Amino acid sequence: MSRKAKYYAESTGSPARRRRRKRRREEEKERKIPSWVYRVAVVLIVAVAGLVLWVNRDGLTPENMVNWVQERVVGLGIGDGYPVPITGSQVMARNFISENGEITMVSDTHLTTLNSTGKELCSRQHSFSFPVLRLAGGRSLVYNLGGKGYQIETRTKTILRGDADGNILGGAVASNGHYALLTESTDYLGRLTVYTETNEKQYEYSFSSCYPAAAALSADGSQALVCGVYAEGGAFASSLYLIDLNSSQTVEPAASFPETTPVDAFWYGDGSAAAVGDKLTAVVTPSGSVVQYGYGGWLLNSYAGADGITAIGLSPYSNAASGKLVLLDSSGSEKRSIPLSGEPDAVSLSGNTVAVLVDGTVYAYSIADGVLFAQAEAGEDAVSIALANESSVYILGVSEIRMASLNG
Repeated sequence: MSRKAKYYAESTGSPARRRRRKRRREEEKERKIPSWVYRVAVVLIVAVAGLVLWVNRDGLTPENMVNWVQERVVGLGIGDGYPVPITGSQVMARNFISENGEITMVSDTHLTTLNSTGKELCSRQHSFSFPVLRLAGGRSLVYNLGGKGYQIETRTKTILRGDADGNILGGAVASNGHYALLTESTDYLGRLTVYTETNEKQYEYSFSSCYPAAAALSADGSQALVCGVYAEGGAFASSLYLIDLNSSQTVEPAASFPETTPVDAFWYGDGSAAAVGDKLTAVVTPSGSVVQYGYGGWLLNSYAGADGITAIGLSPYSNAASGKLVLLDSSGSEKRSIPLSGEPDAVSLSGNTVAVLVDGTVYAYSIADGVLFAQAEAGEDAVSIALANESSVYILGVSEIRMASLNG
């Protein structure tokens, strides 16, 4: 059909049909991302890449360059927004983690990463019965708790799928790609094995007096915090180990805590660390001293750690109509104690913001002064939350992921 004939055909017909065509063309223009957006994005990537490569020129390799560019390209694009259905049937609260504004989760079948627009950046299948997620520096360690399988993932590829020598009791990953596995041992009660980012064995230590249950690695992978559990007087007790991964010296406990079971561990960028237990939290200061904060008989409901702050959600008893959110700083001191109108079901940290989930509502407080500055409805089925930044939060529902604004 000639251009003139095509114009004649489109210009004829009913006014309603012409209006529908016009509206369709306008909608297509709105949906289409302008080409200048991509050009600007490419320029920014090249500029930032140049800066990053110059700063990190000593450790520059062709593989690192390729990985860096791939990560940024995958992050481009816009999704269809939230809510987003969960891939799989269930995501546990512990497997719902935000990093760099993105949300990464592990369901009973998949590891998935989404950006703030709901675009899927990564989807990898696993076959673990009890998957646990650990995330740092864009690398995900997913392991089968009580089994031997584990895998290392980035947004662009699977780094490794492997099997540990013994059943896995815990794990950790550092920002530089080093990772650690706590496993059962036939000769000892348990073993810590640390690997480099290229999956070479960096360090190994066997525990004879406790079962290693939780671990954290420093950002550079040079130190480890390991929490062990053992029986004492008919009750559980825990030991805390600070380990120099570049030393071959015998490791001794830095502290021990009676009637306490370790739950999780964090290592912060300022050199401090924290071990969260069911009866107390122990903070390791940057100087290496250990300071403990006891819960005074209150129950641990939730916790989080970031940037030298450890947030602990407590309630006086099960199904209580009240609770409190305690913030500990890197010296182990109580920075804030915020009263709550119900049990703190989940807590998350980002910058100067701490958010807590209470009875289907997200409350956002300033860490600096403890003032409530925003709240948002999370839904009655809300299981957990993860701050994308200081003004928005990801919400884990039973069957979907939602996002809410915290702008007051």
